[in-house]
Amino acid sequence: MNDSGSSSTPPPAIPAPFRGYTCRDLYRAIFDSEAPEHAVRQLPAQTLFMLIRNNGVAGSADLISMASLEQCRLLSDFDLWHKDSLNEESLWEWLSLTDETGSLELLQKVVKFIDLKVLGVVLGKYTEVRIFDEPTDLPPGPGFHTPDKGFTWVGIQTESADHHFLLARLLALIFETNPELYYQLLSIPSVASVSMLEEESYTERTRRLAGEGVPEPEDAAQVHALYPMAEAKSDLEKGVKRGAIEDIRGIEPLIYESRATRSIAELLRQVRDHEAIEMEFTFLMNAAVVRFGVDFCEQDQVLILADKVKGAINLGIEKIVREKPISIKDLFEIFGLGKLYRVGLTELMSVRSAARKIPAEQIELIKDDPVLFSTLACAREAFPEMPMFLSDDGSVESDRGSLESGQRAIETLAATATIRAMIEKISQTKIPA
Repeated sequence: MNDSGSSSTPPPAIPAPFRGYTCRDLYRAIFDSEAPEHAVRQLPAQTLFMLIRNNGVAGSADLISMASLEQCRLLSDFDLWHKDSLNEESLWEWLSLTDETGSLELLQKVVKFIDLKVLGVVLGKYTEVRIFDEPTDLPPGPGFHTPDKGFTWVGIQTESADHHFLLARLLALIFETNPELYYQLLSIPSVASVSMLEEESYTERTRRLAGEGVPEPEDAAQVHALYPMAEAKSDLEKGVKRGAIEDIRGIEPLIYESRATRSIAELLRQVRDHEAIEMEFTFLMNAAVVRFGVDFCEQDQVLILADKVKGAINLGIEKIVREKPISIKDLFEIFGLGKLYRVGLTELMSVRSAARKIPAEQIELIKDDPVLFSTLACAREAFPEMPMFLSDDGSVESDRGSLESGQRAIETLAATATIRAMIEKISQTKIPA
């Protein structure tokens, strides 16, 4: 396989660009195309990652085998981290990937694209290495093995038999295919601590993802800066034009896999340039993932966050239109999604601030009222939400007296008014003397 993705004869064309696809539709389109490998390599790495996470790593051996090394390197950047720490469970998934094919080819590919510092972290935590000037037949301890007739002994120290097997197989493969790399890996933990390796790897990972439209924390914070209505009205009167985001690729599943709000659906109907919408929403979503500490590998949580981001955009549109009737298309041309999102987010943060001002004594008084208690708890979240059972107009839906569990995005001013009214009611609860 040519990992550069180039060839002397271009592969047959496929329907492109993909437009409005969910993960399931996209997977089908890839394998319905005349050249599935070419289709895979056309995709942004983040789109491919969402597709793989939707199917599960174990069920995506075909996609990973067709992806380029650069795509795979970015896939591991998205998948192998829990905040700023190595997500070991995801790493073990990738190391066991070859079990799905009965061939070591995929494991060999993993060794080519994975950050060696990541492997250094694992070796530093779970191996002990003894090197001798003269070979010895006696293991330095139980569980040690030698690949080079007694000069180097490696002991794997993990309580998981599966992890022991995966690490032993990885080291054996590396020694057989690239002895120089094997000794280089074994030496890494001796020149840098596990924490140093992890920090350096995370920093490099952050830099690579920035090139894929995932802003660094400082930039993500700017995306979430509050944008009061007074400022929005001033920009509206001036007719300021939105700034275009052009240096990233839109990740369609971020939009089309999650639920569409009325305003987003209307925007897609009115604005022909869907690519501009997709690029800006991708940037907003990635900024929100960074800002609110969601792991990319937790795809369900990412899609829940996408619903909240769409809800905030919907709120921003409604709030501005209430001040001055204007089409959604014109709003987009003036504000872009970014400022519309910030207007809605400013409203949500105001609700959150009110909810967090409720003292613990008053919260204690409503703990037996599931409607008030759940509504307050949702409003106090880092990104406010509302209970599933609570309608925007304040009515409560129940099934035979049982309230529906779960939370949902706040999308309308009616919903924020309902939540504010409940917060005010809680604030007026009298604390016993």
